[in-house]
Amino acid sequence: MVNWYTFLKFLHVLAVVLWIGGVTGLAFVGWRMAKERNRALIIALLQQGMTYGQRVVAPAAGVVVLSGLAMVGIGHIGFGTFWVWFGYGGVLVQALVGGFLIQKRAAEVRQLASASGDEVALVAAARRLWNTQLVYLLLFAIVIAAMVVKPTL
Repeated sequence: MVNWYTFLKFLHVLAVVLWIGGVTGLAFVGWRMAKERNRALIIALLQQGMTYGQRVVAPAAGVVVLSGLAMVGIGHIGFGTFWVWFGYGGVLVQALVGGFLIQKRAAEVRQLASASGDEVALVAAARRLWNTQLVYLLLFAIVIAAMVVKPTL
């Protein structure tokens, strides 16, 4: 039987899949593309990644937060539960890493890719972006594990 909690959980999981799946796909495509050192392709992917972030990731993150809040209320889980706070803390960290660090690194790669010249600097910047994306994905995996296991203190 479908009730509000089940419907919200479906929306919550679907939004997480859109968020993490898209970010993971873009990260791996970016990594492969940076190895090719095709500047025009790097610029195009970065533009597509920014568009995806604004039109899919940000709304999906909003759905994750709002559906999570609603499930805590409807399911009488309680906002003082450790894994609930861990999840919201994880979303905050994701917003900071994704919204600031990844965008800063992507802007650096885009700037270097737009200018002709220093191939070593471009590769180093692309590697920093990739490493930041890996940290982002690892943090996401930790939060997902906490949501599945639901640890308590």
